[in-house]
Amino acid sequence: MKYRCLIADDEPPARKLLSDYVSKVRNLELSGVCSNGVEVVKFLKENTVDILLLDIRMPLMTGMDILNDLPERPLTILVTAYEEYALKGYELDVIDYLMKPVSFERFQKAIDKAIEYLNVQVTADDNSEKPDYFFIKTDTRIVKFMFAEVSAVEAQREYIKIIAGARKVMSLVSLTSIANVLPPDFVRIHRSYIINMRHIDEVQSNEVVIGKEIYPISRNYRETFFEKLGNRKLL
Repeated sequence: MKYRCLIADDEPPARKLLSDYVSKVRNLELSGVCSNGVEVVKFLKENTVDILLLDIRMPLMTGMDILNDLPERPLTILVTAYEEYALKGYELDVIDYLMKPVSFERFQKAIDKAIEYLNVQVTADDNSEKPDYFFIKTDTRIVKFMFAEVSAVEAQREYIKIIAGARKVMSLVSLTSIANVLPPDFVRIHRSYIINMRHIDEVQSNEVVIGKEIYPISRNYRETFFEKLGNRKLL
C-alpha cells in the first residue's frame, strides 16, 4: 500500500531534497509540491493526502497558520531550521519534527513513524469486532480504560490527559494518535479537546458542558460537531 505525501516549503533546494527522499521510500508517493501556505490550503481542499511535510516559515501563511486553519489535516511532519517551534508543533499534534538539514536516515525514521500510525488506523477500520477498552502507558504503569467511562481527552503540550470520572491520567501521546483508536461516540471539538458525546450534559452556544467541566467548541470543529449532534436525533 502506498501513502500519499505533500511537500510544502518555500525553498527550492529543500523541495528538491524532500522530493528525492520521497522517491526512495517504497510505500510513499508524492502527490504534490507547494511553495507557500495559500497553495497548501488550496491543494488540501481539493485533494486528500496521508502525510504532510510542512515548513514553518513560508510566505502568505506560516506552517502554524495552516495547521490552525485546517479542521481536518493529514499526519504532519514539520521540517524547519527553527528549533524553537518544536513544542508548539507538538501542541498541534504533529507526528514528528525534523531539523534542517535533514538526513535521509532521520527522514526515513519520521516516515516510518507516520506510516505505523496510518497502518494502525487502517487495521482498526477493517476490524469488525473492536474491543470496548484500551490501554495507555503513563510513567511506569499501563492503565486500562473502558471507552464508555472516558468523558474527555485533553491535549497538554506534548502530553494528553484522559478524564474518566475521578480518574485523570497523563500520557506522553499525541491527541491525533489516540483519536485514531477512539470509537464514533468521540468527537473533536477543539485542537486541544476530544469529548465523548455520551457524557454531554449541555451544549451552550460555543461550549460543551460535561459535569463540572466546560469545553470550548472552536470555529474549525464547530460544523462537524453540530452535524454529528444533529445525527443523534436532535428534537
